[in-house]
This record gives sequence, C-alpha cells and structure tokens, in this order.
Amino acid sequence: MADRLSELPDDVLLSILKRVDLRDAIRTAILAKRWRHLPAALPDIVLDVLSFRKKQDDDHQDGFTFTSRLSREARANLAVAHAAKAILARRSGEHAIDRLLVRFYLRAESIGIVRSVDDAIASGRARFREAAFDVRGEKRALECTGRDTLANGRRLASLVGGCPRAFAGLTRLRVESVTLRGSNDVANVLAACENLEILSLHSCDASAGSNVAALEMEHPRLVRLDVDACDFETVDLKWLPRLVQVSNNIWFPSRTLPPLVFGHVPQLRTVILSTVGTVNYRTLKLSELLVNATGIRTLQMIFESEKIWFQPESPKHLAPLLRNLRIACLDKIHKECDLIWTMFVLEAAPLLKELRISQFVVVRRVRVTEHSCGGLAAADVMRKLLYCKKNNIEWHIYSDFKHYNLLLVTVVGFEIKDKFVKLIKRLAHAAVNLEDIHLEDEVKLLPNYVVSKYRQRERVNEEADQRGKIIANKNQYKVITVFANALNCC
Repeated sequence: MADRLSELPDDVLLSILKRVDLRDAIRTAILAKRWRHLPAALPDIVLDVLSFRKKQDDDHQDGFTFTSRLSREARANLAVAHAAKAILARRSGEHAIDRLLVRFYLRAESIGIVRSVDDAIASGRARFREAAFDVRGEKRALECTGRDTLANGRRLASLVGGCPRAFAGLTRLRVESVTLRGSNDVANVLAACENLEILSLHSCDASAGSNVAALEMEHPRLVRLDVDACDFETVDLKWLPRLVQVSNNIWFPSRTLPPLVFGHVPQLRTVILSTVGTVNYRTLKLSELLVNATGIRTLQMIFESEKIWFQPESPKHLAPLLRNLRIACLDKIHKECDLIWTMFVLEAAPLLKELRISQFVVVRRVRVTEHSCGGLAAADVMRKLLYCKKNNIEWHIYSDFKHYNLLLVTVVGFEIKDKFVKLIKRLAHAAVNLEDIHLEDEVKLLPNYVVSKYRQRERVNEEADQRGKIIANKNQYKVITVFANALNCC
C-alpha cells in the first residue's frame, strides 16, 4: 500500500498531507524519502508548540533526541525550532504560503524559531499572505511572577530587535504574560510589525515605575485590538485609522481614567467591554466613555458580577453618541437585578435593530482547594471583593415611547418571573416593527467555580414545537422558546 501511495503524483500526496497534523506530516517525510520534499510545499504551515509538547519522560520526538533534563516545554520549543528550519529552508519561493501560524514559548530556544522565519523571508524562499505569531510565557498566565513576565518582556524585545523581517511580515500577533518596561517597548513592537492587522494582549502589564500606565496605540494598519486581563490604567486608541473592533476584558480599574480612550478611530464599529465589578469599582458613564466613538454599530457590555459598572443615562446625553448603533448586547446581568433599565438603549439608539439581554447566575460558592497560601482565607477575600450587594437601577419609561427600527430581541436566562414579563411587555409595546423575540433559558456560568446548572433545553424545545408560531395583533412575533406566561403578556 505504501508503494502504491508513493506512485501518486505530488499534488495528490500534498492533498493527503493537508489533512493531517503538521507534526505527522513531518514524521511521514522523515520515514519516506518519496514524501521528504512535500511538507515544504504545504500552503498552510501551523507550528504549534502545544501539539509538539510531550510528557517529560519521553526523550524522543520527531526524529530528534533530547536529554531527560529538559522540560517538556523546552523539548516542544526545540521541536518547533527544528520543524520551522526544516520546512522553511526547503521552500523554493515559487508559491506563497497562504497561512503561517507559529505558537511558541518565550524561552531561549525561541530565537531559533523566529530566525528561521526571518531567514526565509530575507532569502526570498518564503512569502506569506497571512502570518501569525502566538507568543506566550513558559508558565500559565496565573502562575507567572513579576520576574517571569519581566524576563518574557526582555526576550520579546530581543526577538523584535534581532529578527525585524519576521515581525514585519506578521498580520496577526498574540502576546501573553509579558511586562512592557516603557513606552518604547510598545512603540518598538508596533513599529516592527508594520503589516499587523490583529493584535491580542493577554495578561500583560507595565513594570513598576515605568511610564506605561496608559497603553498608547498608534498603527496605520491595525484592524482589531483585543486586550484581556492586562494591568494598564487605560488603553489609549491614539491613532488607529483602520481599527474596526476593540475589546477590553477584565481590566484593572483606575480611579481617574476610563478603560478605553478613543482618539482617531474613524472606522471603529464594534466595542466590547467585559469586567468583574468589585465592591469599590468606579461606575462609568457612557457619555464620557464613548466620546469620539460615534460611529460604533455594535456595543457589548458583559458584567460578570452583581455590580452594574456603568450608569444608564438619559437620551439627551447618549443619543449623539449612539445614533449609529445597530446591535446592543447587555450580558451576564445578575439574576436578582431588575431589567427595565436595559431599555435605556432603545431610547438612546433610534437605529437599533437587535437587542440581546442575558442573565447570569452569580456563583455563591467558590471552589476551595488546599494551597500553601490558605484556601479558606482566599475564598473569603474573593467573596468580599466580587460578591457585592446587587445594585438595582431605577429607570422610567414613558408610556408613549415608540421605537421604529428594533427587529429582534433575544433574552438568555429567561425565567417565568414578573421582571421578564414586564420587560417583554414593554418591548412589545414600544417596538412598533418588532419581528422576533427569542427567549432562552440557558445561562452561562463562570469557569472554575462550583455551581449547580439548571437546564431544561429538551423540555423547552418540545414546548416550542407544540405551540409553534405565535401571531399577536399587527406585529408578527416568532417566539422560538415559548413559555405560556410570557406569551400571554404579548
């Protein structure tokens, strides 16, 4: 069978290799001389350190022998370095690589990985339509110390300075667990990645005493920016003429600065904000936050705790900023909070077409494990910080208020309670041209916490099948998940 396969033409063999993991493709090339040149001709090259990682007692990987003294992260990084060199050194440059994705640890071996890409570009052997680096610390983000992230930051700066062509060719970059030692670090990375379109920063911070309290972003080509669990006082979108989407998730609150500052962002269309509002968390005002972001079409706010960390405001203040909004998502609202206040979006956004509201079951019981720092004490601190008293928001809706563009309402975490019935009734009355209402009882849960799930998906679907489509007066509603009490209010 192997001989018959070897008789097939290169394009057929290449098609076979496309369907297997690159690590397996390299092994095949090592074992079969006929296949040896084929991995270098693959249009998509994915070198993922996670797929190369082996158990610590495994001393052999992909034909290379490692001593048992090396950690599995070191062995995986070395395997990626060898694979990158073997594949890119054999490229002819005749065909461009459609997609290059390299994920590696910021260790000493990482210079060999990046240098292989840099050399291939310099020699003309490789051209990339899309190229991405996923750069992460050897330890998981939550396990990294300040010393670890500082070392990661120095190593990243060394890679950027030593292999400029590799970073210049990147269209996507993800950086995790890195300390930026000054504004020059940020500027140097952005300047080196001149073709960058998507940047993701995860668990990054500024070193003590540095001037990176505000993460200032300037780039001519950046289209999307994701900032997750980073310790900066604010993210200043100073000059990003092509930016379309920005997200800031789990930010560390500042006493004076908002999580985002919008500078020159004329193409910005989507803003996503998500954080856990703690007891002392400063309440934000959208009228102050969204200044210079009047072009946004989609706004998503995720609350993650009892605290609603922004203050609903009157249409007088918000309408000029939300005049172009088409989709609004208010997610993970505490289950004991009232929901009528969410209609402030309708009043402030006359062009709104879709509104999603999701309820979140806040965890009351934190998983406690045995730990040297004292699990029970840590759990008590978490309860005091995260589980603040819920804040109900009073909001008055005028009975004659009408909205003429809202077409779809989705409520996730629906329960047969007065607050949901009142909300659906108000929406049905105000939205003149409403077409669809989706009511779903599924709730999203925080990972790594002990909670009890309540799901009745099968029963709900059966009820929906039985009741089918509901038509009410002049508005035709397609209620996907049907509850009898909710339908009566429509």
